[in-house]
Amino acid sequence: MSEKWPVEGSAAKMLQNMLSAGRLAHAYLFLGPEDFGMKETAIHFAKGILCESENAVKPCGNCASCRRVDSGNHPDIVWLEPEGQTIKIQQIREVQKTFALKAMEANRKVYIVTRAEQMTTEAANALLKFLEEPPTPVVAILIANRKEGLLPTVVSRCQIIPFHRLPASAIQNALQSEGNSSAKARLLAYVKESIGSARKFSEYEKFAEIVNLVVQLSEEISADRGNPLLTIQDKISKPGWTQEDVDSFLDCLAWWYRDLVNAKLGLTNRIVYENQISRIQSQAATHSLGDLVQMVEIVLSAKRRLLSHANQQLALEHMVLQLQGE
Repeated sequence: MSEKWPVEGSAAKMLQNMLSAGRLAHAYLFLGPEDFGMKETAIHFAKGILCESENAVKPCGNCASCRRVDSGNHPDIVWLEPEGQTIKIQQIREVQKTFALKAMEANRKVYIVTRAEQMTTEAANALLKFLEEPPTPVVAILIANRKEGLLPTVVSRCQIIPFHRLPASAIQNALQSEGNSSAKARLLAYVKESIGSARKFSEYEKFAEIVNLVVQLSEEISADRGNPLLTIQDKISKPGWTQEDVDSFLDCLAWWYRDLVNAKLGLTNRIVYENQISRIQSQAATHSLGDLVQMVEIVLSAKRRLLSHANQQLALEHMVLQLQGE
């Protein structure tokens, strides 16, 4: 029996069929939005390629090779990721040097290039030569958000595996099947929009803290009590939250105000924070529909400013003041 693929769908079916048939291309290009489980799928595919089981359906998950992939130390899988903002030619040369040696434990080697569109032109040309003339049996897996950032000649050497956005309901069902509650799975599915990022956020140590802060801040703003600016300072600025922490907080806060919009419109079936419906309806009653729509945009605008490297504390304080109507 084979292991379950990290992301179910057409991409997984295509890759499983190739493994079962034993017909592998020398290079694949995984294309899709960021955090769509492409890295996890690449690992699973590599595990299937290197699997030692005699069964047609791979990976088995039990053989020595599969266990080494799971432990993260299989010698015949090499990762290539950007150093800083780009993948440089020296990184490609290092992989070429490594693969010039005979595969240690398998008939094939696998190298996985994440954010492949961030290769420099020199690195892309070196990779192209490597794709055309690999020194040993090699399978390349390139992962990119858009193929326009890649050399057309590199794209032409790869079999493209498209990753499509899954419906939120499908992500929610998958998360629930993994042991998450209905309320948590629904929130994760809508806030993060992809199975990969939703799974990652579900295991995030600050998940509960972020959701609690969303509720607290929205209550202080709606009821005009407490000190929302002090709350931001005490909960985010003083503890020194990372950019990723703040991004996730703003994602959750934006969905909270979207829920207020849906509550105002009577669309309770669309509310994402399903275990907070009474509080959401109560808050929605204190604002006009126009104000609520504007509040969603205020949060999204703060996120855009932070992505443009604005000062974190000033951007969050400005957001709070705007949410208060000041």
